[in-house]
Amino acid sequence: MKLSRLAGPAGRASWGLADQALSSLSNLAVGVVVARSSTVSEFGVYALAFGGYTIALNVSRAVATEPLAVRHSGNRTPDWERAVRASTATAMLAGFLAMLVGLAIAAFPGVPGKSLVIAFAVTMPGLLLQDAWRWAFFVVGEGGRAFVNDLIWLVAMLAIFGGLQFTGTASAFTLTFGWGLGAVIAAIAGRFQAGISPRRQLIREWVRRNWDLTPKYVGEMLAVSGTIQVYMLGITAAAGLAATAGIRGAQVLLGPVNVLNQGIRMISVPEAARALRHSYRRLWLVGLAISFGVGAGALAWGGIFLLLPAVVGRQLLGPGVWNQAHNVLIPVILLQALGASNAGAFAILRALTAATRGLRVRLISSAILITCGVGGAYLWGAKGAAWGLAGASFATLLLWWSEAARAITAHRRTH
Repeated sequence: MKLSRLAGPAGRASWGLADQALSSLSNLAVGVVVARSSTVSEFGVYALAFGGYTIALNVSRAVATEPLAVRHSGNRTPDWERAVRASTATAMLAGFLAMLVGLAIAAFPGVPGKSLVIAFAVTMPGLLLQDAWRWAFFVVGEGGRAFVNDLIWLVAMLAIFGGLQFTGTASAFTLTFGWGLGAVIAAIAGRFQAGISPRRQLIREWVRRNWDLTPKYVGEMLAVSGTIQVYMLGITAAAGLAATAGIRGAQVLLGPVNVLNQGIRMISVPEAARALRHSYRRLWLVGLAISFGVGAGALAWGGIFLLLPAVVGRQLLGPGVWNQAHNVLIPVILLQALGASNAGAFAILRALTAATRGLRVRLISSAILITCGVGGAYLWGAKGAAWGLAGASFATLLLWWSEAARAITAHRRTH
């Protein structure tokens, strides 16, 4: 049996979780070392810069890899190869545009933490291309290749971190740049793993063919990642950088929750598309299984982490960031778990190509999250912000599943 071909949904889900474990471990590692190498204010700037990276990543997925998952899940075919050449080239273009935006922001006078913004910006093309290769492998059931690619990133990053520590040049800037450089190395390796190269001449064709989905996906992804950035900026304005650092610090500690969330999302859309070809009942059951698994796992991890001695948190984040994170740990656990539990409804809407419905949910959810998060910060500081976000996350979970049920009913009537 080939490494990348474990049979059935369980096998594909296992590769998704294993791959995302490596990816999240990379993010966790850089978050921990930057937290330990910076002040609370510097880590707050890092949190905002990481939010900018998340926006670029989600836009790239909406334009390049989400349409690939919806329309080219199955087996390796000439059509898949052409689609991958186009989608990876599109992801690279998104990376270069994001790099220009980041450098332009860093050029403004008075921008704090310019070096961190530059570190994210110059490695953005590699970061987005590496993510595109992962998606390309998953849509044809080759999760093992995605796992190996993320392993390359992790090993390269750790080697760079070791060199920085050995030479005494480790800082928030060099560590962040080393993390991004590891992704660049993995992106280059992805080309050889796939056996095909990005082709920029296909970008226009790719965008034109998927124009019925792309604007709505971009709007949806901008809504979710832009919302995070807006409420983090709002919380910073209302309660200070320390509050932002605390929420981001708690999210760093909850890295395994993101392993579950992103790992399942990586395979959930192709899996839902396969279920839809069988029956609506199977689609619904797959969606419920995805959400229940991710939500229960997130709550379980959060419960375990609450029982760990405080010294563990201090060792990971440093005393300053840990003190802020500890105060908001419970509501952030709920925020992460409830947010992860919409994964099944998200997959159902993607499989049904119900892009308008997904965008509508995202926009309504954005308004709720920003209002509750920033309002809570203004009234009660960091704790108020975190609890406001947790309550808003529960409301948006109900919205997702309500829209998924309506989408199935509408699809059944028209097909």
